Amino acid sequence: MSPDDIREKIEADIVDIIKRKVEAEEMSEERAQQLAQMVLDKLKPGMSMEDLYRTLPHLDDNFNEISHVIVPYLRDYEQGVAKPAISQVQQLIKAGQYKEAQDLADRVIKQNVKLVWTGSAKSS
Repeated sequence: MSPDDIREKIEADIVDIIKRKVEAEEMSEERAQQLAQMVLDKLKPGMSMEDLYRTLPHLDDNFNEISHVIVPYLRDYEQGVAKPAISQVQQLIKAGQYKEAQDLADRVIKQNVKLVWTGSAKSS
């Protein structure tokens, strides 16, 4: 999946949540508008995979209603990028390549690792 495919899927899932919650009177129109505007402000067409993954953890900062949409993608990042990178850091340390290990660890922490989508996140 491309970053735009993922972004569009997340946006569609959030629109569905907004619609259901407003219809069920579980969310005010004002909050729905705030959530929609925040998503439009943060998720931009043409984002790189790296930018998308740096943005995702912040989408639900003030809108816990959408956490279940975001968490599967964050788990995929953890499983597909962070854990393998930690393993690589360990190998670099064992090989005495401390500078390279530190650089890789810093990039993972900052979510600044070149990514290719291999995940399978699905929202419920």
